[in-house]
Amino acid sequence: MKTLKRLFNNSSLLQKLLVIFLTVTIIPLIFITVFFYDRTEQRLLELTYENMSSSNQQISSNVNAHLNNLRQISSLIYTDENLQAYLTQNYTRDYSFVEAYRYIDGLLYSLLTANNNIASINLYVDNKSLPEDGLFLKHITLENLPLEYLTQLQQTYGNNIFSNVIQDKNGNNVIYLGRILNFNAQNHFYGMVTIGLNEELLYKLIEKEEQNKSVYLLNEKNQIISASDKSLLNLSFSEAIGPELSGNQEVVAIDGHPHLLVYNTMPHGWKTVSLTPIDEIMSSSRQTAMQIVVIALFSIVLSILMIIVIAKYLSLRLRKLNRQAAQVEKGNFTVLLTDSSKDEIGQLNAAFNKMSTRLKDMIDKLYIKEIAKRDAELYALQSQINPHFLYNTLSGISSLAIQNDDMEVSKMLNHLARFYQTSLNMGHQYITLEKEIALTKHYLAIQHLRFEDSFMERWEVDESLCKHETLKLLLQPFVENAINHAIYDDQQCLEIFIRIYRSMHAGAPALLLEVEDDGCGMSSEQVETLLSTESKAGYGIKNVHERVQLAYGPNYGVTIHSQAGLGTKITIMLPLQQHD
Repeated sequence: MKTLKRLFNNSSLLQKLLVIFLTVTIIPLIFITVFFYDRTEQRLLELTYENMSSSNQQISSNVNAHLNNLRQISSLIYTDENLQAYLTQNYTRDYSFVEAYRYIDGLLYSLLTANNNIASINLYVDNKSLPEDGLFLKHITLENLPLEYLTQLQQTYGNNIFSNVIQDKNGNNVIYLGRILNFNAQNHFYGMVTIGLNEELLYKLIEKEEQNKSVYLLNEKNQIISASDKSLLNLSFSEAIGPELSGNQEVVAIDGHPHLLVYNTMPHGWKTVSLTPIDEIMSSSRQTAMQIVVIALFSIVLSILMIIVIAKYLSLRLRKLNRQAAQVEKGNFTVLLTDSSKDEIGQLNAAFNKMSTRLKDMIDKLYIKEIAKRDAELYALQSQINPHFLYNTLSGISSLAIQNDDMEVSKMLNHLARFYQTSLNMGHQYITLEKEIALTKHYLAIQHLRFEDSFMERWEVDESLCKHETLKLLLQPFVENAINHAIYDDQQCLEIFIRIYRSMHAGAPALLLEVEDDGCGMSSEQVETLLSTESKAGYGIKNVHERVQLAYGPNYGVTIHSQAGLGTKITIMLPLQQHD
């Protein structure tokens, strides 16, 4: 680490700029490119999954609607009592079954007409006295119904079941819904009904959603019952395509290529499965990534060339400034640089020339003059207040008030004179606690003359603390604030409690001064404003807090506890110091 630091410090400006550029540009650029490419791929997969899932749901909804229609038709036939009567009646006379034919033909023709997506409706009966009509009515035989399908129907106990894809006599792929007819007795059936649905109709629902992906419709046994490739019909999905259906969304390998597989299951167990090659999903993002890499490489080469040119230009100008600095170090302040540019280096050269011509004068003359000026300003500031003049003026006004028999004004002026006499304290910053109390009482006396009985104060003072030293003018600003702002009811007298006692703070003896009133109180926002630097309303309060912290450190100062309508309590924390 030390070796690298030494090499960096000893390298030229050009080398530093190149290292910094490579560090802060190329590495983040590579990281950003890889990161955003990865995020883009993930987002594309997420969007593709969402689109495939939405497409599957739409297909499933449409397929389920057709299947529900078949179920409704089967339920209509299943619950038709007239049909049950015609199918179970024993026909002994010739042509007595014509009325049964008429009813069956009318019922089933109306169902086929109202549902033109149905391929066929067939009734199978075991009633030998009712002949086949060559159209809708057939006998239950192995020639009419395969044994396997017949066995499945007999085991349903009246529930609907769907067959595999079966080719009818016209060569069309048909899926049949079958149901046993046993309306009167659940353990004895009198016939069966099958309703055919063309597989091509189901594929039309899939075909319009097949865009850059393959969609398959599976039955509850995961056999393909509709797809674009008709040779896959009735085959198991895992046998025909490859992967097992384990998750609703997963990446599977088919013929060595990754595919995104998405499927959802319908209420009756059928599934809609979509497969999309991931290479097709990522082709656009990979093309965009390559474009970004080419642009980034071009930008890096161009930036390196610009850095080399700029670094050499700046290095030449800085070397000139360095040579001049070496002359100044030797005490030569007369050699000036000739650089008229207005950039930072040009401004640095101009400032360096000014520094060279004025440095000696600043050391010998300007520094001493500045000190003298500050001393003069301080003296003028201190001379603005002449305590002796102020005392004499207030005493003169008081005498004049006595001559005019105005004793109230005389009392107020006497209190004011004593207030200023104590507060000015011959310019000293610290006074005893006894004088601080006297100063506050003078102020209260003036305010009583002004406000009469609008407020009253109560003192709780530990007399043993009166000789201890404190900053002056600590209590008065808070008493003034209570009188001016805490009174909210002219009919109720404000009570002000002033407490002075000792305590412990940070493991050391402490002096606590409290000013509490039962006035209108403040909100938490107003309390924060009083001690903020922007506050003007609480300037005196903020001034006390800052003076205490400047004098005694950040562990001491002013805290305010207030609640609107319940009064305010001010606590001033000071270290306990003995009066000298």
